[in-house]
Amino acid sequence: MSCPATSAGGERFPGPTPVGHLRHLPGLLGLGGPYRTLLDLHRRHGPVCAVGFGRHRYTLLFGTEANRLVLADPPARPRFLSGEVLGLLVPVVGARAMVVSDGEEHRRRRALVQPAFTHRRVRAHLPLMLEEIHRVLARWRPGQRVDAFTELRGCIRRIAVRALFGPRLQAHTESIGRDLETALRYVNRSPFLRCDRDLPGSAFHRAMAARRRVDDRVRAEIAHRRSAPGDEEDVLDALLSSATPAGDRLTDGEVRDQVISLIASGYDSSSAAAGWAVHVLVNRPDLWERLADEVTAVAAGRPLTASHLDAMPYLDWTISELLRLFTPGVLTGRTAREEITFVGHRIPAGTRLLHSAYVTHRLPRVWDEPLEFRPDRWNPARAGHRPPHPYAYIPFGGGYRRCVGAAFAELELRALVAELVRCTELAPVRRTVRPTGVATMWPHGGVPVTVRAVRPPHPARGTSRAS
Repeated sequence: MSCPATSAGGERFPGPTPVGHLRHLPGLLGLGGPYRTLLDLHRRHGPVCAVGFGRHRYTLLFGTEANRLVLADPPARPRFLSGEVLGLLVPVVGARAMVVSDGEEHRRRRALVQPAFTHRRVRAHLPLMLEEIHRVLARWRPGQRVDAFTELRGCIRRIAVRALFGPRLQAHTESIGRDLETALRYVNRSPFLRCDRDLPGSAFHRAMAARRRVDDRVRAEIAHRRSAPGDEEDVLDALLSSATPAGDRLTDGEVRDQVISLIASGYDSSSAAAGWAVHVLVNRPDLWERLADEVTAVAAGRPLTASHLDAMPYLDWTISELLRLFTPGVLTGRTAREEITFVGHRIPAGTRLLHSAYVTHRLPRVWDEPLEFRPDRWNPARAGHRPPHPYAYIPFGGGYRRCVGAAFAELELRALVAELVRCTELAPVRRTVRPTGVATMWPHGGVPVTVRAVRPPHPARGTSRAS
């Protein structure tokens, strides 16, 4: 049962009735994640749907045209603001992080952060990515059961910390990770279950205390770099040295929030994608073997390089398909700063909007057999191939707010999958893994696998392929 819902500005939007909300309550509360709820709301109500009550009232916009409306927003005069809705991330990223900034603050911070993620700098991180990947795989033994999600999450966290800080904070990676996990688990709750008040013993209090501990470590490292400048080739060095033509630089507080934001978003999203990659590949031996054949043909027994990865089209298609079907970011939000019209609906200024890559990536009218994992759909030489609509594939957002670390994340995932299929043989412990989480889609209960074989990444001639 549904009926139009009234917006704060009086517009009548489609959406569930107050009683109809009961049907969607588990999803809105994040119990098991909002995934089925989002698909059901779109199916029942179309491209515009109002849900929630009071201060937790949102208007959902679905589909490629909704994505175009939000992501093609002109930066010189934006019609949407991010700070209010994405402010839910502040307990992790801080109030001065680029992701929760708007207007001139966002433009300035993005201009100063982008030099840390140039093509050259990103590719220069590949050796440390491979070192951490091999460190994890070297611990695995044939016959052992491991949770691949937890193992790779730790690996990707260490990559993030080393890429940001070089070796100096490497010894503190686990403590930084534990504290960020506390904060991330809080922001991955449904907004309907949050109480952002710093009350002793509350989940918010624990998240803020954990965030302060990370703050202290990052602040100390910034002070060290300021007092003893070096020539470190890491992200923190790039942030501290970045300047506009007019000489403007990030303040220490801004650097601190960018650093924590980059660690948290980098390892949370990438590790979620890595967990889903293992889940898909161990259940699809045909994909695993095809990837392994490609890696062998291109890299043979040599150490993996960025040029090797560039020469692996099937790997690239697999990562694209992974990010389509298992997009870590399910929802993102904006606030309309002026009245706009979308598919015949007047959306008043001040309306809080959510749009969903998860739903877009599963629309049958946009994707053939959208629930099938088919890397070949990305093959431009395939008969009947059609490039996706510009706003049909948005794992990293788009427009002037597109994820600044997208190239880093893609390189990391390609390296990880290439070395997994080259160095291991894994078997699934269970065939089905449910998604969970609101801000990021994690595999619920991890991705348990049985290790059948482990091989060195580039064995000497005559070395046995199993150990």
